[in-house]
Amino acid sequence: MARGKEISQQMREQSRAQILDAARKLFAERGYFNCKVSDIAKEANMSQGNVYWYFSSKEDVLKAVLSEGFGRIESLLADAASRPGDALSSLGTLLDQYFLYAQEQGEFQAIFLSLIGHGSGPFMQQLGFDTVEIGTRYHQHLSGLLERARLEGVVADEDPNILAMYYFSFFNGLLLTYRDIWTVIPRDQIHRAVLRMLGYGCQ
Repeated sequence: MARGKEISQQMREQSRAQILDAARKLFAERGYFNCKVSDIAKEANMSQGNVYWYFSSKEDVLKAVLSEGFGRIESLLADAASRPGDALSSLGTLLDQYFLYAQEQGEFQAIFLSLIGHGSGPFMQQLGFDTVEIGTRYHQHLSGLLERARLEGVVADEDPNILAMYYFSFFNGLLLTYRDIWTVIPRDQIHRAVLRMLGYGCQ
């Protein structure tokens, strides 16, 4: 009986993930407002009723997509900030993980940027997301790491809050302007560009 419950739970998790994968793809390609639950069901190769079994509405699907995306980014930043060892190694790990995330989850960024284009503030609050608070947490994780890097002489002797702004602006600019092509740039070139921007080797 326990084995049957475990398999059933796995199937439910797989179906839910299948729906979210389909929704993420469609929201990124067409925009959230141009998709219907029936579109998500078709992309996920399941019935519309099955989608409603897991999610009460299209808005509920979007909330799950956004929650996963925001949580993944914060986890990357928090893990790098709390990672033991020298700051340069932590920065390198963060850049590796951020690069992989952008390759694997670029759809999330496309969705979020499209919502921003629709004046996302009130809408995001309606969904239960305070983007200012989320951004503040991101910033705090990164600025803490950059302060360590500054004290260790790894980056420029500048306000780590400003350096964090440079970092986020760099990646947001790539994602916004070159979303479909920037990930073909070799990862080591991205590393060097970010570190130069932060003042590595300029001490």
